[in-house]
Amino acid sequence: MKVTLVFTPNQLNPNFRELVFRDESIGSIPPLSLLYVAALLEQEKVQVELIDMAAEQLTYPQALDRLRAFSPDLLGFTTTTPSFHPVLRWIKQFKKDTGLPILVGGEHIKLYPEESMVHPEIDFCIVGEAEIPLPQFIRAFKQGGKFQGIKSLGYRENGRVVIDKTRQAIKDIDTVPFPARHLIKNELYENILTRKKNFTAFISTRGCPFKCAFCNQNLQAYRTRSPQNFIEEVVRNYQEFKIRDFDIYDSTFTANKKLVLRVCEELQRQNLDIGFSARSRVDVVSKDMLDALKAAGCHTIMYGIESSNPEILKRMNKGISIARVIEVVEYTKKIGIDILGFFMFGFPGETHQTARETIRFALKLPLDYAQFTVLLPVTETAIYDYYRERGLEDYWGEYTKDPAKERLIELIDTEIDRAEASGLVAEAYRRFFFRPRIIWKRFKKLQSLHEFQRLAKGALGILANSLMARDKDVTTH
Repeated sequence: MKVTLVFTPNQLNPNFRELVFRDESIGSIPPLSLLYVAALLEQEKVQVELIDMAAEQLTYPQALDRLRAFSPDLLGFTTTTPSFHPVLRWIKQFKKDTGLPILVGGEHIKLYPEESMVHPEIDFCIVGEAEIPLPQFIRAFKQGGKFQGIKSLGYRENGRVVIDKTRQAIKDIDTVPFPARHLIKNELYENILTRKKNFTAFISTRGCPFKCAFCNQNLQAYRTRSPQNFIEEVVRNYQEFKIRDFDIYDSTFTANKKLVLRVCEELQRQNLDIGFSARSRVDVVSKDMLDALKAAGCHTIMYGIESSNPEILKRMNKGISIARVIEVVEYTKKIGIDILGFFMFGFPGETHQTARETIRFALKLPLDYAQFTVLLPVTETAIYDYYRERGLEDYWGEYTKDPAKERLIELIDTEIDRAEASGLVAEAYRRFFFRPRIIWKRFKKLQSLHEFQRLAKGALGILANSLMARDKDVTTH
């Protein structure tokens, strides 16, 4: 049996428009979810091809030629909520031109399996994590299609859709095979934070133990890999794929101090010429942990700061203080680790004053990078429940069934509207990245014409986004 997995070019629902220019210039990350799926398929003796249209900059005809040359029995795709209809458009085109059965998985399918299967181009879907249902599905597919009784699977039978919405989670994630990175060109991947080639992404945990009101990563049980298992993957990728830089893609890598310290200790012992970045919260790091991360090769930490207003942080259920933010950021910078801060505008209680105070706070902190966004309520979060209680229909469910329902979600219980928040994002990016200190640091680190071109593209994107937001603000007020 042969399966082709396709990772389509990144496109976003308009509600994520503030991120479009950033994502176009930040670089590309390996399609980790599909690489895990590929590894599972290979364990089932399936021949797998992975086509990353984005990283390889393939046109549709080129991707179709690759697919036809491989001659698969099944096509596989992954989708998120913001990218559902853009991915679906690719699915429809591949379906039209190949007639092959199509399997879709990903975070969005877990949230909206029935609504996703409304679209007849999707023949099968996996609900939630794939480790348990995918092998069962593949065995049934090979045997002619007896799918009855397989949990976490959606399929079509005699003109009707059958879906088991059970969400299964593998308990021991050390048993999950390493991503099938031999199927991609690892040298193609990089992002704005990378220092060396080749680059990839790793995960050390699944789920999240925290309860931020705007995030649904805590829906799945929090599980950690053993330090030995994680290090084995790092070493293997260092040796086999010449990986020299990686991003630990966990929501909060530093949530488990024991894991972090053991990983750092072993990375030092291995004495690898490697660097990495990680995501964190300011309330789960300590000076000894930060020292260990620095010694192990961590060059960048991303902190979720979100706002400078204590009341808004409380509503977000962040559980952090401004004093703690300042203390941790200053120490992280002092020991030589670069910092990216995440900020968000438009949470209930936001005013013009609180938003501008957040911008000033971001400029005052010794940050090297920043990401500014507008609040977007997503399914199965406390803030989505808050919006639903105040009259919002199940927007993402309706959008999944019908792309004509696509619209911008207006902010609720704020002094600023969505257009003003978008303008604040553009202003914040412009004021943050066009300071002499930031510009000079970027230019000092440039090592190639390619890096200069990417930096210039990002700068032009910031300016263009700022001008668009300003013009929209003028025309709507």
